[in-house]
Amino acid sequence: MTARPQTDLPEEAYAAALASVPDLGPATLRSLLATEAPSVAWSRSALPGDVARIWQQHEEAGVDVCLATDAAYPERLHGDPEAPAVLFSRGDISALNRYPTVAIVGTRSPTRYGIGVAAHFAAELAAMGISVVSGLALGIDGAAHEGACAAGAPPVAVVAGGLSHPYPRQNARLWERVASLGVVLSESPVGIPTEKWRFPVRNRLLAALSDVVVVVESHHHGGALYTVHAAGDRGIPVGAVPGSIRSPASAGTNRLLAEGCFPVCDVADITMALSLTGAAIAPARSRTSSSVPTFEGADREIYDLLSQDPRPLDWLARRSGWDLPALCGALERLAAGRLAQDVGGWWERT
Repeated sequence: MTARPQTDLPEEAYAAALASVPDLGPATLRSLLATEAPSVAWSRSALPGDVARIWQQHEEAGVDVCLATDAAYPERLHGDPEAPAVLFSRGDISALNRYPTVAIVGTRSPTRYGIGVAAHFAAELAAMGISVVSGLALGIDGAAHEGACAAGAPPVAVVAGGLSHPYPRQNARLWERVASLGVVLSESPVGIPTEKWRFPVRNRLLAALSDVVVVVESHHHGGALYTVHAAGDRGIPVGAVPGSIRSPASAGTNRLLAEGCFPVCDVADITMALSLTGAAIAPARSRTSSSVPTFEGADREIYDLLSQDPRPLDWLARRSGWDLPALCGALERLAAGRLAQDVGGWWERT
């Protein structure tokens, strides 16, 4: 593919080039583009870089570039004091303007309880026409996105690094699924690695895109608390799922409850908080087997392991070889289509 002359490049190309400059953070980029077009800001700054080559990399990776002035830019970010000047996406970014959103976040080292709760809540919310927002990380984030890929509102992911190389690599399949059904967003252009400092920045965007934030499990100083603080700064309601006082994975969520976050014991607690924000919630959709779009794909393997006799998760995990977030997500998607049901922690065909 031959790079186009720089004179033929769109404003998005110059925005991507500016965002690719090392050590040029979101605040500086926002300041540069506050009063002038990206092409003008680029020419005035005399920064090094090949704009045409950078734009070609984004086109080849299938990554869209959205400026704050574009019609597709998420409406809920307008007026946010830290709204990104440039967003990079794979999938349908306009989905963020069509559905209520709930962030489900938590620890990368969850318990089986936390994984099941995150997948279950996400599947129920998606079926109700509510987009689930999370960070595509291991643990609670991954479990939430596995559940949110059931039929219903499109899932939304916000990641820290560039969109050309999924991180963590274990979630590469899930990245592709979220991008095909919803959208994966980042403030980082193609080629930017997932550096440590980008995670707190990512979490503030994750909160800003959500009408309500729910923490399923968090250790005492867990990274999910960055999202909680960002939500608090924006007046976004935060709920927490109660957990055992003996579980380190629930130390952070139990403390949030003590500090005044609303308790989340079922999906109704989330939808109540969502309704208080003024978000319009559609009635629960009728569920049939045809509402599970992936039944003939990977989920079929899990369905075939089920029978009229309930099976424990351990048995299903051993027989399938799937990790728990993926397994719980598949089971919740089957449950959303009324093809399976949870019976006291064991699973059976319906």
